[in-house]
Formats: sequence, C-alpha cells, structure tokens
Amino acid sequence: MTSTSYPKHIPLLPYSDPPGRLRTLDIWLPRPLEEKPLQTSNSLWVVYLHGGAWRDATKDATNIEPTLKHLFSNPSSLENVAGIASLNYRLSPYPSHPSDPSSPSDEERNAQHPQHIRDVCDGIKYLQQEYGMKRWIGVGQSCGATLLLQLVAGIGTKDLPTESSKQPDPQAYNTSPGPEALILLAGIYNLPLLLRNHSPPTCSEQIAQIYRDIATGAFGADPSVYTPVSPVSGSYTPSQWPEGRLLLLCHSYEDELVERAQRDVMCVALDRSGWSLVMEVGDEEDEVRAEGRRVLNVRDLKGKHDWVWKDGDQIAKLIAEVAGRLG
Repeated sequence: MTSTSYPKHIPLLPYSDPPGRLRTLDIWLPRPLEEKPLQTSNSLWVVYLHGGAWRDATKDATNIEPTLKHLFSNPSSLENVAGIASLNYRLSPYPSHPSDPSSPSDEERNAQHPQHIRDVCDGIKYLQQEYGMKRWIGVGQSCGATLLLQLVAGIGTKDLPTESSKQPDPQAYNTSPGPEALILLAGIYNLPLLLRNHSPPTCSEQIAQIYRDIATGAFGADPSVYTPVSPVSGSYTPSQWPEGRLLLLCHSYEDELVERAQRDVMCVALDRSGWSLVMEVGDEEDEVRAEGRRVLNVRDLKGKHDWVWKDGDQIAKLIAEVAGRLG
C-alpha cells in the first residue's frame, strides 16, 4: 500500500470541454478528503485567481505558492479548509510582451471578455462537480479581483450565448453556490477611472498607451463597454449574491500600478448594495455570523503591486482570518 503525504498538490487539471492549455487549475489538499460526499457541509475551499492585466503569461496559477508556503507552515490556519484551488484562464493578446509575446494564431492567448470570466465559471463548476465544493472563499489579485466581482455580479455570464451555441443558456455559467467571502487585492473596479488616472499629464503618453492597450485587449476598442463591464456597475444585493457575508477590499499605498481610488469607488458601490462598512477590527466575527449580515472591511497592505503576492505572508494571514471568521 502506498502512502500519500499531505499537503497534496494536484497540478494542471483541465476543467473545460474541450480542454485548453490555459484552462487548467491546480489543487492543494491540506489533508485527505472524505469518501463521497467529499466534504462536510461546513468545510471551506479557497479559490485563487491570479492577476496580470488579463494578458501576462508569466502570471499563472503558481502565483499562489508563496501564500501556500506561509499557510502550510501554520496548519492551524487551515483547520476548516478542505482544499485550495488556483485557476488559470485564457489570456488577452500581448504581442509586445518582452519575454513571452503572444501569437495571433494562439487561441488561448487571444481571449476577450467575457471569455476570461466564463473560464473562471467553468473552473468553479468543475470544483463543485468533481470535488464537492460547496462553501468557498474567493481570493483575487489585480484583475483576478475584478473577475471575482464580475462573477458574483453576473457581469459577462448572464443573457449571452454560450461559446458553442447562438442561443442564451441561463444555466451555462451558473456557479451556485457562490462564495461566502471575497478577499480582493488591488483590484480594478472602474475601468474608465483607471484610464483617466493614467493619462497625460498624470503620466507619460507611453504609460497611458500601456493602460489603453490593456483595456482594448481585454474588452475591445469601444469605450462605451468599459462602464458596464466594471464591477462598480454591478449589483451585490442578497438577491444577486445570496451567499455573500464578508468582503475584504485590500490595497497598499505603495502600489505603483493600481491607485487607491479604485478601492474607494468600490466601497461606494458596495454601500449602495447594502454592505456594512466596518473600519476597525473588533466584533466583525459576530457580525458576519449574524443572519443577513453583510460586512465590508477595508485593509491597508504593505508593498508594491506584485510584491504582495510574491511575498504571500499578508495574503496567508487574510485567508486564515476569513476562514476563522466564517467558521
């Protein structure tokens, strides 16, 4: 009889039909899963979405590994976590990438909204169907945070045809149950605001063009679509996102790529949807567990945009905290 050591890593699982090179996910199991049903109804999963401006192929599911190093060094932080998954998804074109430029013939690297978010939906459905994931926490960095909010708001997943059919299928991208909590790290929540804040004279024309290229590659050249695809335009009410209980909006003053204003405008949007902003750490645990309570926390991080995930310590502490607060 062979023994398996834990935590156990299962890499590059294909989640789409047909499979795609970038439509894979990695799973880490802190301990053996139970026989089917694979987990109790109280067990949590953590689902991580990497950043990279929807287009950078050097960012992928392995970006969670520094965070895992910290989590697995403190097993008590994962007492009620059944599994951790990190998703890859198709990327938008990046022909000018300095080390890994995209090719026009590569379908996996010429995606445009809503393909990114629909890949995320497919990955989550795979975890629900194959691993029995019921309760889960979403963790997103940069555009990964954007994708998680698009998911719970239904942006890019509702009233549109599936990729294999011309007819809308309202169930095709249904990922119910949704996450109970989201940890959002330096996300992009208002695309027009991002472009305005990175335009001359605030920055050079060269930098402004980089941001325009990101928006065009991910969402097309028509600026009129940038507002409706932005998470600030979504609804986060109980009727739209019934499972939502806790949301952490996190940002570092040292972030050189995404400005603090993105967090601020998302706070306003969540307030409109009835979320209660709690500024200080105190009795949030009881508030989160209270029936119908939807708690929003804002958190200040330290370090530059990519350093936060490359170090991983702050993210690991946030995951442990949220898992504990959800119980």
